[in-house]
Amino acid sequence: MRILTIECSSSVGSVSLTENDHPIIVKSFENPRGRGALLFTVLEEVLADSGQFDLVLVGTGPGSYNALRSSIAAAWGIAKARKIQVQGLCSVLGYDAPEYFVVGDARSNQCFFAHVLEGCLSSPIELLSPEIASTRLISGIRVFSTGAPLLDAEILHPNATVLARYAAQSGLAEPVYLKPPHITQSRPKAL
Repeated sequence: MRILTIECSSSVGSVSLTENDHPIIVKSFENPRGRGALLFTVLEEVLADSGQFDLVLVGTGPGSYNALRSSIAAAWGIAKARKIQVQGLCSVLGYDAPEYFVVGDARSNQCFFAHVLEGCLSSPIELLSPEIASTRLISGIRVFSTGAPLLDAEILHPNATVLARYAAQSGLAEPVYLKPPHITQSRPKAL
């Protein structure tokens, strides 16, 4: 099966085309929070060289609100145009290790926290303070951060090629939201 996978939940995004778990095309790009315009340039390049594929898989977060919405919308559009299926998969599965923890900045002195074992979440993703998250870590198990310097974690971004390995676990292409979006209120204009 040939799979186009899009992963944009963190500050480094990736797009890959795989066939039976073997990478054919892999591209990474800077994806700063809320400014994911490079996604579309990379998608254009990958699509030009991809030929046919059977599925569009997209990372669903948690992560950057704007980047998740953009990447999911792009995935839906590509799938609709090609008359193929689109599926989503939790982005925390995008690391190449048998067991690990993932933490990511959720603002307001909170982080999301996940424990992954053999490609599956061992429990639901939680929203915790960094102090509480640190008590959940187990010595000897790697800890990855999606970009923020949290809990002395190794900063590493989820990877589209790794996500494609778990396509059989995919479901709806809907973003993982752990809390309502952070919205800054505009200031009244001076008269």
